Amino acid sequence: MDQVKIGQFIGICRREKNLTQRQLADLVGVSDKAVSKWETGRGLPEASSMAPLCEALGINVNELLRGERIPGEEYQEKAEETMVKLAEMKEDIKKVNWKMDSMKKGIGFGAALAMVVSYQTYSSIALAIVHGILGWIYVIYHVLRY
Repeated sequence: MDQVKIGQFIGICRREKNLTQRQLADLVGVSDKAVSKWETGRGLPEASSMAPLCEALGINVNELLRGERIPGEEYQEKAEETMVKLAEMKEDIKKVNWKMDSMKKGIGFGAALAMVVSYQTYSSIALAIVHGILGWIYVIYHVLRY
C-alpha cells in the first residue's frame, strides 16, 4: 500500500466533491488534522473510518486502498491484487512483531545477566543494578542507532 498515493487520491476525490478538509472530517467523524495527515501521506484512515470516508467520497474500499479508480471490468482482478497485498502486509507485520518481541526478551535477558555478573564481580547489589541499567541503556542505544 502506498500511503502517499492513497493520500493524493483522497485529496482528489475530496476536491471533486467540492469539500473542504473540515467538511470531509465532519462527514467521516474525525478531525480535519486526520484528513490532512491522510492527504499528505503521513497516515492512513483507521478501519472504522474507511466505510464513512468511502461513502462521503463516492468510492469503494478497494479503490481507497489502491489509491485509484477502478473500472468495472477490472474490479475483480484489482480486488484480488489488493487482497494479496493486504495478506503480504499482515505477514510483514507478524515478522516485525516477532523481531520486536525477541529483541525485548534479549534486552531483558542481557540486563539481568549484566546484573548477575556485576554482583558476582563486585559483591554489591547497588553496583549490580547500576551495571544492569547501564548495560540495558547501551543495548537500547545501539538498537536505535542501527
